Amino acid sequence: MATDDRPFDYHGALVVVETDGGEIVLIHPKGGPVHAPASLPSNPCEPGEQPEAAAVRMVREMTGLTVEVVREFFTFIQEGTPTGTMCAHAYAARITGGALLEDGPEGAARTYPLDSLPAIMPVRVANQRALAAYLEQRGGCQRSDQ
Repeated sequence: MATDDRPFDYHGALVVVETDGGEIVLIHPKGGPVHAPASLPSNPCEPGEQPEAAAVRMVREMTGLTVEVVREFFTFIQEGTPTGTMCAHAYAARITGGALLEDGPEGAARTYPLDSLPAIMPVRVANQRALAAYLEQRGGCQRSDQ
């Protein structure tokens, strides 16, 4: 659950989808800036929905992939989101089926090696925090823009 005792308004899920080839899946929301075009599959959970189940659903809807959650690697409170304060659950997941969407509801889904990840959109601060925690746990890999 939450990493501290601060109150929050809702749960959200953020997902790092790992490929068998050591890459991760990012989406490219329409209208994202050229210098920081990417996002993790992520969104608020539906009312009453468990964050892990939401993570699986979000990945399927946004990327076309079916996944299995491997672990929750980071949980934190993110203040200042458009819908209030979020208890963010960051998951690592592995692909079990499906195919990447070229034109999903949030834009194209693509795979990237860890050493050449595009930057996360500036407005998606929780995504930035989750990806940084994931990369730190993986041994300090850095995005190509850093």
